[in-house]
Amino acid sequence: MISIKKFLQRLRPEDPRRINAFRNKLEALKWDKQNVVESLSGLFAAVDNLAEAEVNYYYRRRGTRALISGLSRFTAWLLGSIGLLLPLLPDVQLFKDWEQYGYVFLAGAASCLAANSLFGGTDGHIRFVSMQLQLEKLITASRVNWCKYLAGTHETDAEIAEGFSLILAYADSLHTATISETGRWGETLLAELAKYQSSIDARGSAQGK
Repeated sequence: MISIKKFLQRLRPEDPRRINAFRNKLEALKWDKQNVVESLSGLFAAVDNLAEAEVNYYYRRRGTRALISGLSRFTAWLLGSIGLLLPLLPDVQLFKDWEQYGYVFLAGAASCLAANSLFGGTDGHIRFVSMQLQLEKLITASRVNWCKYLAGTHETDAEIAEGFSLILAYADSLHTATISETGRWGETLLAELAKYQSSIDARGSAQGK
């Protein structure tokens, strides 16, 4: 069983203090000719740490979403099954007075499925797994490219500029991916909220007639 402390830690948003740590690492770098390659490696490592932080974040969040998805789907299946079976058991003495509650259990099942959608259970789990794998692919490719760069010469200004370009491309790809995922998450959430509001309004109108 997961502890309450660990569960709450999974719900924490990304920590902005990592940006401060990134800045502190940059302040220690030296950019004279003798130290420029070493400093470039330090700069790459700082960006790489930001990427790893994102991977860890999505790994934690996918666990929470998997828990929501599993619980809501199992509860929906259980309540739905009971709701479907109750009307079929009118002659069983034990369930004789329960037939009328079949619709209640079915409504409970529908509510669980709605909660799964609203809180991004199954959809969020799929998105976060996909995002984690996408970031891991980016990290792997960037590290290989950096090793390839370090294996070459770094004597001219153009060769030094190539190192900065690789690091900047890494950072840009990292933030483009995370910003795109945040946008997709917002669009999905707003769509599910609108869908749920419409269903509530429709049921309210039906009951008012």
